[in-house]
Amino acid sequence: MSVELTARTEEGGHLVALAESLAEDFATRAADHDRNATYPFASIAALRKTRYFGAPVPIVHGGMGVRSVHDLLVAASRLARGDASVAIGVNMHTAVLRNIVRRWEMAVAAGDARRARAFAGSMQEAARGDTLIATAVSELGQDLTRPATTATRTVHGWRIDGRKAFCTMSPAATVLYTAVTFANGKGDRYGYARVPTDTPGVVIHDDWDALGMRASGTNTVSFEGVELPEDALRGGFASGDAVAYMDSNLTAGLFHASASLGIAEVALATAAGAARNPDEGQVRMQVAEATIDLAAARAALAHAATLIDDHYAANPAADAGAEELTALFTEAQTAKAFINAAAVRVVDRALALSGGAGYRNGHPLARAYRDVRAGAFMHPLGTNRAYDLIADVALGQEPALH
Repeated sequence: MSVELTARTEEGGHLVALAESLAEDFATRAADHDRNATYPFASIAALRKTRYFGAPVPIVHGGMGVRSVHDLLVAASRLARGDASVAIGVNMHTAVLRNIVRRWEMAVAAGDARRARAFAGSMQEAARGDTLIATAVSELGQDLTRPATTATRTVHGWRIDGRKAFCTMSPAATVLYTAVTFANGKGDRYGYARVPTDTPGVVIHDDWDALGMRASGTNTVSFEGVELPEDALRGGFASGDAVAYMDSNLTAGLFHASASLGIAEVALATAAGAARNPDEGQVRMQVAEATIDLAAARAALAHAATLIDDHYAANPAADAGAEELTALFTEAQTAKAFINAAAVRVVDRALALSGGAGYRNGHPLARAYRDVRAGAFMHPLGTNRAYDLIADVALGQEPALH
C-alpha cells in the first residue's frame, strides 16, 4: 500500500477523518448525479451539518481551527475521492475563507482591532454554515487582472454589471465572491464584491452541461444592475498588478490540484484492486508507473503547501515582498501543473488496466477519466498561462499575468 498524505496538526487530523467519512457518503450518490447532471444538494447538506464549511475558522470564532493549508488540502483530496464535483465547489469556498482567516490573523498581529472585528464577523457566519461562498471570477476571454465585470459607485453603494462563467457550486451558494473592476479616483482597481445570491439582478443560469464534473453546478452567472451597499466592496489592488493578484490567489491553484490528486488516488485503487492478472508484466508496469506519479504528485502538493504555511508563520502581520510572493505563487502553480498532468496519466493507466469495464459510462473510472481532465483549465492558472509564468520566473524575466 502506498503512503498517502496525512495531516500535520491535531485539528487537521480531525478534518481529514471527517472528509473521509463524508466522501464515503458522497460516493453513494456520485454516479447518479454524474449521469443526470443533477446537483448533489444532499452532499452540501451533509457538509453544512458537520460544519465543514467553517473548517479554517479559529475555534474561538466557532470553526474547526484548521489553519494549516497543508491539512486543508489533504482533507480536500479525500473529499474528491468520493465526489470531485462536490469537492471543487467546497475547495473554492475554503480557499476564499482561508484568505479571510489570513487577513484576520494579520489584523490581529498588527493590532488593527477594527479590521479584525470585520473579518471575525465573516468567519463566524461561515462557521455557523450561514455563508456558502462561490467564486464568480472566470470570464470568457478574460484578462486575469482586469475583470470585465464592473462595479460603479452609486448614491447608496455599488452597481454590479457583467457576466461570469464557470461559477462552481452556484446552485447552493449564498454569496458570490465576484471579481470586479472599479474606480476609486486614482485609477481602476481589482476588487471582490460580496454579492448575496438572492439580490435582485443576479441570475444563475442553469446551463452547466459538460464532459466532466457534471454535478458541480458550474453555471454561468449574470449581474444585471445589481445594487449593493457600500461595505460590499472595499480595498482591492491596482488593475494589472500581477503580484497583488498572486497574493490574493496564493492557495487557490493547490486546492484545484488536490481534487485531481484525490481522483487519481481512487482511480488507481479501483483498477489495482480489480486487476485480473497481477503477475503480468504490462499490468505491473502500469501499476508501478501510476504509483510513481502519485508519489511525486503528493510530494509536490505537500511541498508547496508547507512553503505557504511557513510563509504565513514567518510573516504574521504582513506579507513578504514581491520576490517571495512571486516565488511562492510560482511554486504553487508548478505543483498544480504537474499534479494535473500526473493525475491524468494515472487515470488513463487505471482505465487501461480495467479493460472494457471502465469504458462503460456508469463505471467510476469512466467518471474519473472525464473529471480529472478539468484540472488543466482551472485557474489560477490554466496550463497555458501557468507555463508562461513558470518560464518567465525560471528565465529571470518579469512575470506578467493576462
